Amino acid sequence: MRFNTKRLAIRPMTPDDLSASFEHRSCALTSRYIGEPATYEQAKTRLLEGCQPWQAQENERLALAITLQSNGRLIGELMFKYVNKASLIGEIGYRLHKDFIGQGYAFEAVSLFVERLFVEQEVMKITALCAIENIASWKLMEKLGMQREGHLRRHFQLSTQRSDAYYYGLCRDE
Repeated sequence: MRFNTKRLAIRPMTPDDLSASFEHRSCALTSRYIGEPATYEQAKTRLLEGCQPWQAQENERLALAITLQSNGRLIGELMFKYVNKASLIGEIGYRLHKDFIGQGYAFEAVSLFVERLFVEQEVMKITALCAIENIASWKLMEKLGMQREGHLRRHFQLSTQRSDAYYYGLCRDE
């Protein structure tokens, strides 16, 4: 899957993205609501998994690079996976480099990503999860038109404590 927005080019991840991917995956700020910052080996493993041809199997990740059109710099990543293929339910995820948060890049990338998923994939519902403390993420989900469907108690282990999560969903016909 490839597409462009006004400022961004979204494309499949490649092994050449390792350095930039490790930079944001190892950052404590951008990892604080996801888990521990990644080691180099963890980032490499995740990247190489994401570079494999996507077969659209349940729980298999489609990994896409969010890059600037102006210079090709990788500033983040998008992810989609089927969590229940028989019911055509998928989950999205996203992450940005700390220097690009709060500038509208996430909405620009994720909104078109969701639109393209509904058009190009057999998916009836797209879901997303976030730690309830991750206000920017759940506000983005709401801006995308996603509905809060659940509050999952002590769902994530973040650092030394457990965190509740919000569960959001958006159906194709909404």
